[in-house]
Amino acid sequence: VTYGNGLFVTVGWFGTILTSPDGTTWTERSSGTWGYLKGVTYGNGLFVTVGSLGTILTSTDGTTWIERDSGTSEYLRGVTYGNSTFVVVGDSGTILTSTDGTTWTKRISGTSKYLYGVTYGNGLFVVVGENGTIITSPDEYFWTKRTSVTSVDLLGVTYSQ
Repeated sequence: VTYGNGLFVTVGWFGTILTSPDGTTWTERSSGTWGYLKGVTYGNGLFVTVGSLGTILTSTDGTTWIERDSGTSEYLRGVTYGNSTFVVVGDSGTILTSTDGTTWTKRISGTSKYLYGVTYGNGLFVVVGENGTIITSPDEYFWTKRTSVTSVDLLGVTYSQ
């Protein structure tokens, strides 16, 4: 779930997208896809959701969604916005970046592990995934593997001030 432009947006299986202005009353929106949607974020006036088989959808209002070409068929599992950039993570070490939500560039993550979660905070992108994988980047171009204290899958990460 994410919040932006006065609207909560949540996503799920079978292309489900729900929106709410108050977190109490929800409206289902048409996504145009039957695949699962796994992650959603808001940044720079744009909602971005990601999911199965390289699915990326964007919306300026949370109601009308446009499918974008991700350039991959990997499952995409997480998305965040920071440092004027959207960062998407997924299976087989997939990392995609975009400054506008329309054109996506594949980045070298340095891992082939499934990547599940991504956040941005304190000047750093942090990605977590399969078998305790943690990688970071200050600029979304160059990624560094970090030493993890666990070998269990890490599914989510967030940052708060």
